Amino acid sequence: MDRDRLLVLGLSEPTLTMIFDNLASAGRFPQVHVVDNLRRTGLRPFDDPRFTITRSSDNAHSGGPSDAFLGVSKPPTKVAVAALFAHLGLAYTTIVHATAAVSHTARLAPGVLVNSLVSIAAFAELGEFVSVNRHASIGHHTRLDAYCTVNPGANIAGDVRVGARTLIGIGVNVVDGVTIGADTVVGAGSVVTKNLPDGVVAHGNPCRVVRDHTPGSS
Repeated sequence: MDRDRLLVLGLSEPTLTMIFDNLASAGRFPQVHVVDNLRRTGLRPFDDPRFTITRSSDNAHSGGPSDAFLGVSKPPTKVAVAALFAHLGLAYTTIVHATAAVSHTARLAPGVLVNSLVSIAAFAELGEFVSVNRHASIGHHTRLDAYCTVNPGANIAGDVRVGARTLIGIGVNVVDGVTIGADTVVGAGSVVTKNLPDGVVAHGNPCRVVRDHTPGSS
């Protein structure tokens, strides 16, 4: 990150914690401005003594150049926040924890968040605003489309396709070559051995569809 300011859009206290820990792990301490008008829960006011943090509820960005990042993690909320600020033409950055092992052949789009002890193998591709949480593993030639979230401890094998806005739960295992549709939720601890369609909730070992999923309800 070349600039010394970071504009964080939306406020989720756990997500901000991850962002700041990742920046600090790489010795990066930009000035941070949090736009928190999208907060929907009663979170405590966020502070981190390692950073200079200002806050506002004004989505009309001003104050000079800065990198931008989404301060929220659920796929529907990421979509809503990005859409609200799309008219500003912001330059989104990618934030990777220093302990993550990312192949030099992997491709990370703008807005990607990669947390501690994550492994991303050769030729993997992560679309815009994908979040990969701690101890997760992304296999070779796997593609995660925009706005996906992979929760802690998930293991996605090689040559897997995951559609946009899909949520992969804690500790999920996905075998090689599987396709998971867009706007789908895969429940915690599931073992995905066969393709899953768009817009469903699925869980279990082996993973099975249990109901339809309305985008925005996760």
